[in-house]
Amino acid sequence: MKSLRDGWRKDKAPARKLSSRTETDEAVRLELSEFAPGIMPFLGLTTYLQLELYEAAARAVAGAPNLKSKEVLAGSAGITLTKHQKLSAELRKRGREPHLVMMPYTPVIDEFLERIDTADWHQYVLSIYLVGGLFDDFFAELARGLDDGFRGEAIQILRDDSGRKELQELLAAEIAVDPPLANRLALWGRRLVGDTLLVSREVLALSEGRTFVASHVEPIFTELIADHTRRMDGLGLTA
Repeated sequence: MKSLRDGWRKDKAPARKLSSRTETDEAVRLELSEFAPGIMPFLGLTTYLQLELYEAAARAVAGAPNLKSKEVLAGSAGITLTKHQKLSAELRKRGREPHLVMMPYTPVIDEFLERIDTADWHQYVLSIYLVGGLFDDFFAELARGLDDGFRGEAIQILRDDSGRKELQELLAAEIAVDPPLANRLALWGRRLVGDTLLVSREVLALSEGRTFVASHVEPIFTELIADHTRRMDGLGLTA
């Protein structure tokens, strides 16, 4: 199987409240949406990310151990491709070529994928499951702060978690057949969250509404880690 590097290349849901401190130590409340980038950086990042998630799932089909696994991964690939196509269609409606809008934001995603490169099929599939879920949630929350008419549709696209339960069940079945696999995947999952947070920091630095200050956004990462932990717990893995 090719390496991961080769393969990747509810509008009304409650907003997360994030605690921080001002220089006078007065408590303030921050929302992730306050760090939203402009619409073009947002579309460039999300469109490219969905393209890479599609490629990853499609390539994972080749290493699948049985027909059921192939079916699940093919379904996941189809879902992410649909998200990519919807985001690309929005760019074309604005008279923009998707590949040109995506281009400036490919390095941050490509560098991330290089860091989580693996030739292990089970780790590869866990990456698709965890990274896809975490980034969809992250960008859906960011989308709340977009000053653009596409805001609601962007949230709807990214909050579509179709196929995620099937990926979880696929991984759980593999662990049930080979219990020692759980330890290896738990270690891999812990590595993934650290690298994912590095990308999140870079995205938040693109904010047009609030200056990025690392100490102010630590609560954001606490929430992201909590989401990651819930997904790991769902597989019986220690986050």
